[in-house]
Amino acid sequence: MTLVIFGFFALVASVSSAGIFGLWTMDEKLKSIERTGLVEVHFFGELADKVSELRLIEMSISRAESKAERAESLVLLAERRAQVGQLMAQIDAIMQGRADARLLDRFRVAWRNYAERHDSQFAGADSQGETGGLHGPLHRAYADTEAALDALSDDSQNRIDQEVQAANAMSRSIMTMMVAAAAIVSLAALFLYARARAAIFAPLRQITAALTALAQGRTDIDLPVRKARDEIAALADAFRVFRDNLAELEGAHRDAEIARKGAEAMALTDPLTNLPNRRALAAKLRAIGEGRGEAETSCALLIVDLDRFKPVNDLLGHMVGDLVLCAVSERLEQVVPRGGMVARLGGDEFAVVMSFAGRANVDAARELADAIVAALRAPIAVVDHRVEIGASVGIALSQGEIDPVALLSSGDIAMYRAKKRQPGPVCQFEPEMEGELRRLVGLEKALRRALASGEITPHYQPVVDLATRRLRGFELLARWRDRELGEVSPEIFIPLAEQQGLIVELSQAMLAQACRDAALWPEDVVLSINLSPAQLRDRRFPEDLLAQLRAAGFPPQRLEVEITETALIGDVDLVRDILVRLRAAGMTVALDDFGMGFSSLNHLRQFKIDKVKIDKSFTKTIFEDSESALIVRSVIHLARGLNLMVVAEGIEDARTAEMMNRMGCDFGQGYHFGKALAATDAARLIAPLAAAGAAA
Repeated sequence: MTLVIFGFFALVASVSSAGIFGLWTMDEKLKSIERTGLVEVHFFGELADKVSELRLIEMSISRAESKAERAESLVLLAERRAQVGQLMAQIDAIMQGRADARLLDRFRVAWRNYAERHDSQFAGADSQGETGGLHGPLHRAYADTEAALDALSDDSQNRIDQEVQAANAMSRSIMTMMVAAAAIVSLAALFLYARARAAIFAPLRQITAALTALAQGRTDIDLPVRKARDEIAALADAFRVFRDNLAELEGAHRDAEIARKGAEAMALTDPLTNLPNRRALAAKLRAIGEGRGEAETSCALLIVDLDRFKPVNDLLGHMVGDLVLCAVSERLEQVVPRGGMVARLGGDEFAVVMSFAGRANVDAARELADAIVAALRAPIAVVDHRVEIGASVGIALSQGEIDPVALLSSGDIAMYRAKKRQPGPVCQFEPEMEGELRRLVGLEKALRRALASGEITPHYQPVVDLATRRLRGFELLARWRDRELGEVSPEIFIPLAEQQGLIVELSQAMLAQACRDAALWPEDVVLSINLSPAQLRDRRFPEDLLAQLRAAGFPPQRLEVEITETALIGDVDLVRDILVRLRAAGMTVALDDFGMGFSSLNHLRQFKIDKVKIDKSFTKTIFEDSESALIVRSVIHLARGLNLMVVAEGIEDARTAEMMNRMGCDFGQGYHFGKALAATDAARLIAPLAAAGAAA
């Protein structure tokens, strides 16, 4: 009997050890999947997205309607090219020898071919884009790269699936082994206790029933706890070990399935909005195209670009911007009918896909576009802000075989036309639109060239003391005369410079030359410059400005900085700190276009303004519009009460100058005193104005 009992416990120990070892092996396999497989899936998803974006930008350059748009696309193209290169440098560290060497070599060769053709095609800022279109060598090289990358990604996914299947097989084997071992233990127990007292048969029947239930998949059963630590208690303990191990194995199996499905979803989802991403959109378009058969299908692609979203990010911060994007995604999902797809392409750009049985329904696509515009026109409330944006929608309809890259490019072109409100916030793609887009790209390219070559030059408009007619100073204004385009209005190139992120570079170039010019003026003649919102978001701007003044030998006491009211929105503490440091250095702060923006008495108090400038729209209509005259008087009266100086813009005749003087305005500026002049002309103007003021 003792030998039988000893053998029984040895069997229990062996089975328990085998179960624990199997559980440990299963856990290690799952950790291996998490460490390698999910990283690979995420890496290939990101690499595929960047390569697709690189190709889309190449296509947009080929279809660009203007030089300005081409320049913007070339900048984005260089950024994407660098990002893909960085990812390619990481591929060996990511794969660690796990990938099929042939597939990896195939992808490297395809990418190297594509990269060489890309670099050759788009070398230099004067690149005109690719030749050959969708059948050219660059497109074929891209297609080879995409196919090789898909094969590599599929190989990675297959290895994950194989590892998960292996884990599942191991789980089933361990479960089968443990159930079989439990049955053997039960038989051994029956043999052991058949020779014992009949009183122990009831506990054995309980254990047998519990093992039967366990074999059927129930892991929530238990046995009564025995006070006596005899063989029955040991058998019950062994049963509990079996049950717990089986429960953990089932949990590990579920975790493996969840991890696999999560990896698949991660590669196709935008992390911010949880919408499908660009890769998922391309897959959707391909699926619609591949679904053609007896019942022919087509689709409409709507590219949705948000209006006035950049100021939200710039002035309210990226956290608010992200919340706005999430709110936009929710509104789009509410508007798009069942069966449609909403995707985020990146930044503030979204896409909507509608499929049709037969030819694409133009009217349905336009109705949906109008509904999207209406939904996004309504204000969005986020973090104590009421954000008003809008949307421009470009529509592209599939014709024949669906090419996702070409369809996206057509939608982008239509969206750019809608962005210019031609004919409105919704526009359908037409082939002739490509020429206009090229012209815009050309203007952007010309702007960058003008900055590099110094074609944009500083000009100076005189500011005169209305009481004495003496010259007070000059306002610095940028003027651009292009060798091909002729005179380009500041109302065109200044907003373009802000959109392209060139406004700070432009401002620095203008100020550097202006300081050298103004250093030759009399010491009582001041220089007035306009600050952009971007400069008021740069904490180092005051130090950089003072360093520039020191280098030019221009005292800060002779510099006046002008800001607009819209530039004060955003990080109020940062703007106030920058203005305080500028005033502490001796500069004067003026609030430009007072009354045209978000006018507030709080601005005058909070930001320690020294001077306000009355917008020319009020000055020019002071005799024709009684409300304009009332506004001008009110502003001057307010400024007097706050001990602020007042400048009237847009004075074009002596009558207006005299009226503004009688109202109590300090200074005047406008064509009556002089247009914006080149440096040499401004220098010649100083002496006559100074003499006229002395005579007055």
